[in-house]
Amino acid sequence: MIDPSSGAAPVFILSCERSGSTLLRMIIDTHSQIACPAQAYLGPTCRSLIDTIRFSVGQRFDGSERDRDTQILQEVRAIVDGLMQRYAAMRGKRLWCEKTTLNVDFLDILSKVFPDARYLCLYRNCMDVVQSCLKFSSLGFMPELASYVAAQPDNLVAAMAESWLDKNTKILDFESAHPDRCFRVVYEEMTRDPRATLPHIFAFLGLAWEPSIVDKVFTSDHDRGDGDVKVHFSEKINQDSVGRGRAIPLASVPEALRSRIDGLSEKLGQDTLARFYGGGEPGEAATKARPVDFHALVRARLPMSDSERRAGLRGVCRFVVEGEGGDAWILDLSGPEVLVREDAGDSADCTIAVTHPAFCELVDGTATVGEVYERGAVSIQGSTHLALQVGLLMFG
Repeated sequence: MIDPSSGAAPVFILSCERSGSTLLRMIIDTHSQIACPAQAYLGPTCRSLIDTIRFSVGQRFDGSERDRDTQILQEVRAIVDGLMQRYAAMRGKRLWCEKTTLNVDFLDILSKVFPDARYLCLYRNCMDVVQSCLKFSSLGFMPELASYVAAQPDNLVAAMAESWLDKNTKILDFESAHPDRCFRVVYEEMTRDPRATLPHIFAFLGLAWEPSIVDKVFTSDHDRGDGDVKVHFSEKINQDSVGRGRAIPLASVPEALRSRIDGLSEKLGQDTLARFYGGGEPGEAATKARPVDFHALVRARLPMSDSERRAGLRGVCRFVVEGEGGDAWILDLSGPEVLVREDAGDSADCTIAVTHPAFCELVDGTATVGEVYERGAVSIQGSTHLALQVGLLMFG
């Protein structure tokens, strides 16, 4: 066991990407006694230092293997803690906190190097995280999520959901194994009522609550990093980002993933997918009860028989409008005439899923296909070529 007396107990924020860790680290950093920089990648750093120091010790260490490992961990702690203590001291503070999301993959190492560390386990709704991941990068995903995209390149929503499942499962398992060293923070609760939530966080850290923190979060001087740029332009803690995941069509979440998402969500005390989508979408009130006459729309927008506009367009497309007033239909373009029927679980070459509010915007001409796609309100599975052609013919 390492002697942690060389420095004050550190704090780590554990979360998956796009869960609000930048906001939480700014809140922590606003306190007069604790400094929290942008991502410092201490998990990977500790891993590399362990390997380097083990090599430098070599085979000539005069002691048992256990003693050697203890010395290695002590040296790693001295190096890393020294760097972070210097950072905190330069900001006039005595404690430090680290928020790198990648640390979730190095919890075993961190808990050995810092056995006295405390952890803030930050959780956020799955679909809100997925939507934020897709919105954050012009590539459609963050570099940290590349391995998940590589595993499911045809469905970015599923890839982001897998990341949420994987990382939050690791955090929850760690929290369950170390309940006395972990404190659960729920993004939705933190943003809904910060004055009621934040004092408990600082009490867990052994720090006195400073009421001015809530008002000073966005006016205090914070070092900037690779986190959410938008948060630096905020004026107050708010719930503007809560519920935005409803813009993602539920049909884009594979059935096999839904039960896993629901299972973990219930363990975390969060809404299942059914409850989340049943809560209504932001800005949905004006269109919620408006029924979809899909047959009339197809007759008006899509050439019903062969024409130049339909030249070479062949296949079966499932079209899903999600939300109250929506339904699912099959567009059969495999023959000379376009056939439209209610979806009864038919096989299809592609599936286009769009939220009901976004569909109404497309029909009314108040939004373009590109605009609703960019904000994640439409998803495509299967033949992208067929789906794009159908979309352009109907709404282009």
